[in-house]
Amino acid sequence: MSILFHPLNIYVLGLGGGFLLPLAGRLAKPRTEPALLAALSGLVVISGACLMRVVRDGHAIEALVAGASPPVTIGLRLGLAEGVVALCVNILALLGAIHMRRHLREHGGAAALWLIGVTGVNGMVMTGDLFSLFVFMQMTFIAVYGLSGLADAARSLAAVFKYVIATALAASFFLLATALLYHAAGTLRIDTLASLPQPADRIGATALLLLLSALLVMLKPFPANGWAIDIDETATGGTAAFILAGGAGVLFTFWKLLPLFAPWHALIAFSGGLTFIASGLLALRQVRVRRMLGYSSAGQAGLALLALALLEKAGAGEAAPLVAGGLAFNHLLAKTGLFWLCDLVGRQSTAGWSPVARRRVLMASFAALVAALAGLPPFPGFWAKWELTMRLSAAGYGWALAAILAGSLLEAACLFRWLGRSLHMHGDETLPVTGPLSVAPVVCVVALLLAGGVLAAALVAPAALWVFLPPATGVALAAVERRLGARLPGRARAALALAALILVGPFLLPAADGLGRLFGILFIAGGFVIGIGALHRADPRPFYHPLAAAMLLSLTALAGARTGLEFLACWQFATLASYFLIAHGRWAGSQTLRYLLFSLGGAFLLLAGFGQLHALTGTTALGAPVLTGPEAGPAFLLLAAGCLVQAGIVGVHVWAPGVYALADDDLSALLSAVTGKAAIFGLLSITVPAAGAAAMPEAGHLLAWLGFATALVCGGLALLQDSIKRMLAYASLSQTGYIVAAIGLMSPAGRVTALCLAITHLLTQGILFLAAAGILLRTGVGTFSSLGGLAGRMPWTFATALVSLVATAGLPPLAGAGAPWLLIGETIGREWYALAAMGFLATFVGFLYMLRMAWGIFLRDRGDAFAHVAEAPPALLAPQIVLAAGIAALSLHPAALTAAVDPLFAASPALPNPLPVMSAAMIVSLTLCGAAMLIHRRCATPSAPGGRAAVREFLFLLRRAVRQIDIPSAGALWDRAAGLAPKLAGNLRALYDGNGQTYLLQVLVYIIALFSGSRWI
Repeated sequence: MSILFHPLNIYVLGLGGGFLLPLAGRLAKPRTEPALLAALSGLVVISGACLMRVVRDGHAIEALVAGASPPVTIGLRLGLAEGVVALCVNILALLGAIHMRRHLREHGGAAALWLIGVTGVNGMVMTGDLFSLFVFMQMTFIAVYGLSGLADAARSLAAVFKYVIATALAASFFLLATALLYHAAGTLRIDTLASLPQPADRIGATALLLLLSALLVMLKPFPANGWAIDIDETATGGTAAFILAGGAGVLFTFWKLLPLFAPWHALIAFSGGLTFIASGLLALRQVRVRRMLGYSSAGQAGLALLALALLEKAGAGEAAPLVAGGLAFNHLLAKTGLFWLCDLVGRQSTAGWSPVARRRVLMASFAALVAALAGLPPFPGFWAKWELTMRLSAAGYGWALAAILAGSLLEAACLFRWLGRSLHMHGDETLPVTGPLSVAPVVCVVALLLAGGVLAAALVAPAALWVFLPPATGVALAAVERRLGARLPGRARAALALAALILVGPFLLPAADGLGRLFGILFIAGGFVIGIGALHRADPRPFYHPLAAAMLLSLTALAGARTGLEFLACWQFATLASYFLIAHGRWAGSQTLRYLLFSLGGAFLLLAGFGQLHALTGTTALGAPVLTGPEAGPAFLLLAAGCLVQAGIVGVHVWAPGVYALADDDLSALLSAVTGKAAIFGLLSITVPAAGAAAMPEAGHLLAWLGFATALVCGGLALLQDSIKRMLAYASLSQTGYIVAAIGLMSPAGRVTALCLAITHLLTQGILFLAAAGILLRTGVGTFSSLGGLAGRMPWTFATALVSLVATAGLPPLAGAGAPWLLIGETIGREWYALAAMGFLATFVGFLYMLRMAWGIFLRDRGDAFAHVAEAPPALLAPQIVLAAGIAALSLHPAALTAAVDPLFAASPALPNPLPVMSAAMIVSLTLCGAAMLIHRRCATPSAPGGRAAVREFLFLLRRAVRQIDIPSAGALWDRAAGLAPKLAGNLRALYDGNGQTYLLQVLVYIIALFSGSRWI
């Protein structure tokens, strides 16, 4: 049995089958396909059995053909790494043959080329000498030449010609380097060469540079990769995936030869980082799917090169299999699935993929593959990037981290823009009918990615596997929905999601401390109560409720996280779930992409911050000792920036108003009241401890400035809005500014104030957004200019909204009455008078927009315009009443709030009396209002109406006055900055003119640049 399952039999079966398949096709053409599938299945079985043997015995399998030594014969080695790569390649080859069965059936020689090419990749992986490596590379290239012609188009043939020229040039350099190395070292064994010292003579150094150049050209570096992009664009999806497998073999070969290139690791890393960023920029300009994926493939190869080179240079080469291997595995599977999807969908443009939304299995697979390629959990790329970030941070490679995170954001932008255009159906266009066998390879790839993600998580952090519970719960609920279909009405789906939150949520908080436990309870209770609002809709909303459950459970898990890795994984799970929830809104449009990019930007800042924290302390445990010196600065700034982006602080607030306004009404309440607290929890539990309680007063001062600026600017913007939901969005951000400012006090009193404000914000924003949902539902109108007089028509909604507005204003006797005034009092006590003045002004602006809401919606007389309007449905009204009751309960027992977080704040000093500050604020606000009204009365015409009309005119005057203030538009600034990337990409795109001679020249220039750069390293 051991003889049967020997690595040599892979080549016997592959080469023998490759030569016999054409003969079988001539004798009985229908038997070619089953013969090919049988041979590929044999390769999978043999490689799997060999891998199991290596794992069992603990050592590699060595084999020499004919008993001689290389270069006379072929030496093979199958260790753990070789076994994993070979098994992965063979599985994908089998799935790819199933996907390509029509092409392989119609072209008899294609089946033989497929099998021979797969054998060549196995040879690249297992061979132990350079000359045999050259032979196996040529086998793979020849197979690609033939298979690329299956596209049967003039552009495809031209692309094949460019591919032949580029790979032939690289192979020539490789062969020349092999001969020179044999002359210099007297051996071609890779292991032996890697153990030798660097050659001191010019022949040996030149040979290594030629070898390095050949391998890098094969890995498609910028700008010498036009030939590779063209072949990816014009070949069939199955052939493009096959080329990816060949690239994986070359990358594995590069890893084995990496010790030979020790003097040039920095040069390799620079080339890889440049390729990663440039490819992301170029992909942004693309509307042609396959070309975009081609740029992405080049970028991912560059990322793997950067990781390999810098890990080896930093002395962390032992992490390369996990990091670079995880990145390569993630890319190979995800990109393979996407290329196969391109064949199934048959659309050339990213704008033409909307029919995919009609096919739920394809849509789910598409979304999973995009998320995997973007490096999001639970897929292997996420865990690999985490480990890479920790290693590079410890080694001090900040420039590399910046390149990795910038390139990752660019790639996510182009991928999710493509996905976002496909989430909603447009017109009646449909896809060709595909049977289960056609979809099976793509589904299998997604399953392999999920399995790889679990394995990677187990290797990186075995104790963190519990974070898979929230998405697993969402998947289980989605499976129930799909199983029951129309038999499960919309309200039942919502009830199942709420039940899952209550049942699973507590299990995610076993190790949470006082602060984590408090926020965990807020996420569960707040999500449950506000989530009841979803019961008002009877329509099914496919997979909406499983996503909502996954989002809320991920937030709960966030509160129970014990390490930075667990925190970031839960953060990303919540981001991904909320993205798809927002995309359910029919009119969300580009707002979903903007939301995702800002959220991912914040997550990447958190990742870099955790890397800095790990470099300084050796751990990312959330309960680790705080840093008390200036070295805490970078970690604090990165972690704080990540949280502030998600909080929507002024300057980066532009994602929030559009999302809150265009999302489903019940979802807007969850996003504002519940999801937004993740950033506050992050600031309280991660950022402040990272800097120490009082070690960085200047950092706290900066937070306070940002907080008050947000309160003032967003309050002013709220006053300008005509849309109710946009006004509430800005008001929510304004109130969040107070919370950030309180955290910036960096004191126990500040943290208690922040907690009071956060809880009040959850209660009040939940009420107001649900009230807006009821008003929109009953009136069909969502603007202030069209509403009024609803106090009598919707008395319960008016009562709960009034409670919320009074509590938001910080007026007694309701909960949170002292918190804003305590905050301003603290700033006065610290002699931050400018901040105190800003706080007073923001409070005044807050009074105005709250007065406008109460007046414009409920109290303004609209005659009989809304005489037909009824009270909001019970499903929307009940959570408002519960939240208002929560405000009343905390008003009656305010001490329960601080007691909930003992022992963290139990020892806090007695808080100062907020009444003097509140009284001063009330006097200032009333004085300003009185002065404004007096000016209005003096300037008004004699016939100006009085009473309610006067109030209306006064509010109109204030809005017009605020509009005169020229506040620079943050949205316009971000749009201008975002426009720079396509312009830069357009300049880079000029390098890719499709001319084969130009591409050949670029390859030669790249090699010359490598030789020149090597002299300076």
